[in-house]
This record gives sequence, structure tokens and C-alpha cells, in this order.
Amino acid sequence: MKRIVCLWLLMLSSLGHAVQVSNLYSAVVQVPASLDDRQLLNRAFNEAIDDVLARVSGQQQDISSRVTQKAHQSAASWVAQHSVQDVIDTIEGADGPEAAKEINVTFYKESVDSFLYDNDLPVWGENRPSILVWLIEDQSGQRQMFGANQPSSALSKLFDDAKHFGLPVYAPLVDATDRQTLSSSALWGFFEEDILAASQRYQTDVVLAIRLSEYRGEAVVESMLLTPNQSSRLISATKPTQQEAVEEVLVRLAALLSDRYASIKTLTPQEMYVQVDGVRNYTAMSTLRQYISSMGIVKQVQLKSIVEGQVGLDILLNGTPEKFANTVALNSVLSSSLQTAGMTDPLLNSLHYQYTGKGKIND
Repeated sequence: MKRIVCLWLLMLSSLGHAVQVSNLYSAVVQVPASLDDRQLLNRAFNEAIDDVLARVSGQQQDISSRVTQKAHQSAASWVAQHSVQDVIDTIEGADGPEAAKEINVTFYKESVDSFLYDNDLPVWGENRPSILVWLIEDQSGQRQMFGANQPSSALSKLFDDAKHFGLPVYAPLVDATDRQTLSSSALWGFFEEDILAASQRYQTDVVLAIRLSEYRGEAVVESMLLTPNQSSRLISATKPTQQEAVEEVLVRLAALLSDRYASIKTLTPQEMYVQVDGVRNYTAMSTLRQYISSMGIVKQVQLKSIVEGQVGLDILLNGTPEKFANTVALNSVLSSSLQTAGMTDPLLNSLHYQYTGKGKIND
């Protein structure tokens, strides 16, 4: 896992905006090899769709047993492709450990999205915020920070679980530069200014500080989520094992971010007007239209006006203007400049941006 953490760290130079999370609609599961073909595929499809629904919605806790049962009844018809292969791993069968088969399942995006919307659950697209994770652990009274240069089993497990939830997490180096800016005591105390100062070099969208400890024989995981223009959010869990506590924190983290960015089904799509300055050629206009249309929260976009590089768009949303603004903030195509920031008000269903993406011509 150290190799994975370091590999992901190399990507940080290009971060600061959302990460495209791939394979949201795919899952790899292992089932007992002793099952006959029909049982094997039924179990694999059921387990795979459970994973995919949690990852795409970001709301695992809101997926009821009733919704799960309905999904299991239809999962086979949603399968776009699957493959089966033998593996050397063992899995718990009816009579103890036995050989396993690994099944890679990919579902049709349209089927999964439609099912989630029909059951009043959100759809969180592949455009997701990058998350920098500062982790410190209390081990017998000794507190130690872990990162890419010094990974731990807890950090490795967190990365594995985060991938399951579609959360693009990254580890800081925790080198001399980091330690000079952020001390162990400051991280343990969740000192926001120190944590944000140390995080600036990595330029991720959000920051998650985590401290691990034990209390009366149980694992305690406490975390603080730092998001631009929002108050910090505390997420904590106490469980019999550290693995369970970490997973609980990630479930709740995914839910918080889904609430902020995911699209939802509404009886009447919300209308919004967006004005964009600096769109001065066809390439810029094409990029702008394609970018806005690709957002999961956007149901429809219609050109209203073009006047000397200033474009007006009427947009219908599967969600709120605030979620639209949150999604725009994850990309560099549009920005709220100092001149237009005062005119941007998602509560009034009107947003004003400056075009800064591909195709812009500097006068």
C-alpha cells in the first residue's frame, strides 16, 4: 500500500480541483467456488450492486433493506458485462474456508441512476472532490503522524475503504516541511489554521484530519472535515475494532460530500440563470456548453443570449443552485472573479462567472 500512497501523491501537483473517479458502476466480489453457476452469479450480482449503489449515491445509511431487495430482483438485468476467474484466495463457505472465484461486474449507468432516482436517492457523479488526509495515531501514549513517507496499516486500510466509497483520498508526505508547519500536538488538537497552512502545498479540494486512539478497549476514530467557505465538520465513531470505526467515519464522510455535490430527483426541476463573461470564440463556447451539460446536476441547458463575449444560459437543475455552485468550484473552467463575486447568489437562482477554461483568448 505504500507504493499506492506514493503513486497517488505524485498526482497532487495537478490537483486543486475535482478528480474523475472511474469505475463507479463496477465492482469486484469474491464468492465460494462450490456454488453452481446460477447461484454464483446471483450472489455476485447482488453483492456487486450493493457496492455500486452505496458508491454512486454516497448514502449507504439511507439504502433500506426494502430498496436493497428491489435492487437484487433487477440486478441481473442491469449487468453490462461480467467476468469470472479463479483466485488463490479462500472465502468463508457453508462448511468453513473454501476456494473462491472472483467476479468483475459492470452495470449500466442509466439503470443504476434511474433506480436511485426512483427510490429518492441521490446520484453522485464521477466528478468528486480530492481529499487530503492527515492521520495521527495514539499508540500507548505515543502520538505519531503517518503519511506517504511513513505509512501505517491504519492509513493503508483507510485508503482501501475510501476507494470502495469512491472517495479520492491522498496522503501528505509528512516530511520536514510538513512537520515544521504542522506539529503532532496541533494535528491531535485539530488546530484548523495549522492544518490548513500545512495543506496549502497539496492543493486538494478538502482536508480531513483524523486521530486514532483507544478507550476502554474500543477503537476511537475522530475526524474533522475542512471545506472552503464552510464551517468545519466533526465526524467520530467508537467501535470494537479500528477497521469498523474507520469504515463508519468514511460512510458518514461520503454522505456529507454527497449532500453537497450529488444530484437529486425533483418533481419540478429548479430554474437558474447563469451569466458567463469572457467567452470570446467558438471553442470557448463549445467547451462551456459541453462542461455544463456534463454535470450530473444539470438536466437541461439552453442558450439565452450572446453579447460581446458575455453568454447567458437558462438551466434546469436536478438539485439546488447551491449544489451547482459547489460543483462548479471543483473545476477550473469557470470562476467567480472579484468583479463578479458580488453578483453571484445561488439563493437568488442567479450566478455570474468568468470563463477561464480551454478556448479563452486573452485580449
